[in-house]
Amino acid sequence: IEKHNTSVPMATINYLIKSEKNTTNILLRFKNGRKCDLTASTDLKVEPKRWSAAKQKVKLTADDTSKDDINNKLSELEKFVFDEFNSDNSKGEFIDKHWLRKKIAKFFNRPVDETAIDEVFFIPFMETFIKNAPTRIIKGKNKAIAKGTITKYNTTQRKLEEYEKRFKTKLKFTDLDLTFYDRFVNFLSQEQKINLGTIGNYIGTLKTIARDAKLKGLPVHPHIEHPNFFVPKITADSIYLNDDEINKIFNHDFKGVERLENTRDLFIIGLRTGLRISDFLRLKDTNIKNGYIEIETQKTGQTVTIPLHKQVKAILEKRNGFPRTISDQKFNEHVKDLCEVAGFKEKVHGSKINKKTKRKEEGLYHKYELVTSHICRRSFATNLYGKLDNLTIMGITGHQTETQFLKYIKITNTEKAEKLKDYWNKQNEEQEIEEKKMKVVK
Repeated sequence: IEKHNTSVPMATINYLIKSEKNTTNILLRFKNGRKCDLTASTDLKVEPKRWSAAKQKVKLTADDTSKDDINNKLSELEKFVFDEFNSDNSKGEFIDKHWLRKKIAKFFNRPVDETAIDEVFFIPFMETFIKNAPTRIIKGKNKAIAKGTITKYNTTQRKLEEYEKRFKTKLKFTDLDLTFYDRFVNFLSQEQKINLGTIGNYIGTLKTIARDAKLKGLPVHPHIEHPNFFVPKITADSIYLNDDEINKIFNHDFKGVERLENTRDLFIIGLRTGLRISDFLRLKDTNIKNGYIEIETQKTGQTVTIPLHKQVKAILEKRNGFPRTISDQKFNEHVKDLCEVAGFKEKVHGSKINKKTKRKEEGLYHKYELVTSHICRRSFATNLYGKLDNLTIMGITGHQTETQFLKYIKITNTEKAEKLKDYWNKQNEEQEIEEKKMKVVK
């Protein structure tokens, strides 16, 4: 029995089986007049005795629960192939056996062959995405993707591989729904004891790569854009150093201990420029232009210009150039020792890595224990906030949006109240002066 599609009167689809003995594949035969007669396997299997050649269906038997599933799939596949044929044929696409195999694979959401595995499964696509990352140019920045970003891609891939192993699954694009999201977040937080901020990094990276797949026309589940498929964020207490504390470090006598003196000078340069560690550790004499520091930032590719603070000038004059550079890791180790020697021992709330579990843990710690390179940028932005307008500070720090910039500002409610109090006092003083002037005039 030939089945006709009204919009394409010459095209027909038949189902047939090859073997009459063992369990066999159901084949799909697609004909379009005399010029096109194609056959491809559906990969649906049936026992020959249960197959009706006349009806091209699995026969009705009392003990067969899979019958309806297979017959429904065959019916849906027939409609799908006709619809795809109408669409592709009208565009002038070449209809051949490979086309038919590709459409059947698309319907069942599986790769046509091993070379197309990254068109169905998420991690193989991710591997291709990561492999091509070093040659990709970031739009609007005309620069390659940073090594740190590629490291982030790789760690996210490892977490997804651990998830697949744990749940004995292989993630398809169509699996990236809210059920997966809840299960993945729960797996990371409850089983792997990973903090919410790091989980947010994994989810953010996953969404970035899934959106790239979506742009390439791959069947990513629409839940990837659902408000509940969100990037978790934490508002941890982040410490900063105020001007008095920075001056205390600058003036402290480290008794000629070269390791601490060199780190102190690097630290002051970071604190007084607001640069990331990836930038302030690679400053050279060539970055000084007309009394300003000028550098193209490594992370964003922006060129920022920063005036020389008097403490930075003093360091450059003392050393006849910039201090000796050290690795990020060494800097973060030495700066804690430096702050301990300088006396930053008060207990404050924050989070730090537990060396045994390698996880961040919140609690009360000595302030020096919580100091890392990132305190430089946060302190710089916080100390200038309210003294200069936000756009001017952003021009120096290189923040592109005010939202990004305001994340860096760490002022307590008491400090905010003090600022308002100072403003009102100033206002009252001005008003009193004005009233006195008025009295004199009278």
